[in-house]
Amino acid sequence: MRNFLMVLALSISTASYAASLQSGIYEGLQLAVSPTGDVTGYYSETLGQGVTRNCSFALAGKVNAVQEADIRSWSSDVLPGHIAATKNGVVLRIPQGQSHDGCINVMVPLIDEGLELERTRQTRWLSMAEVSGERVYLSNSPDVATRRKAWLVKGDVVGVVKNQSGWTQIEFVSESGKTTAGWVESSKIKPLTPPAA
Repeated sequence: MRNFLMVLALSISTASYAASLQSGIYEGLQLAVSPTGDVTGYYSETLGQGVTRNCSFALAGKVNAVQEADIRSWSSDVLPGHIAATKNGVVLRIPQGQSHDGCINVMVPLIDEGLELERTRQTRWLSMAEVSGERVYLSNSPDVATRRKAWLVKGDVVGVVKNQSGWTQIEFVSESGKTTAGWVESSKIKPLTPPAA
């Protein structure tokens, strides 16, 4: 009985230290994990100077009890994959992931077996969204009266922080790593969701 209690106590104490999937930036991957365990993400990597090559795709899934998620990733094609938390980041595995648009010239073959990505920044993102308006201006608060000169363009992917009365608080991270934050009208963005099968 004593050995059983020791094993139980050890398993409970190590479980509290287990890695968990969390919102953040993991090298080229922007990842959002909602309180209900929905996972959305956007991977983008560019190589070269002058003439550049770009690999980008989105992903979505649901976290399971062991802090992993089976995902669907997509650019022009939809591919199944898997993401799991590690001590310092995540492991992203997408068999045939190099076939995503532009990825054969950019992404290392490790994506097939599991690409380790280190977390470089923690975020408060609840989900990822895509800008659907041609030019979407940012406001300092959920009010058109506080509109700034900064804007996003159609296709930009943003992290969603909060929704309030027809407005969404977002963060946009540029390729150089600069973050622009503000409020946009919720009707000008759409959730990052996989295309219908």
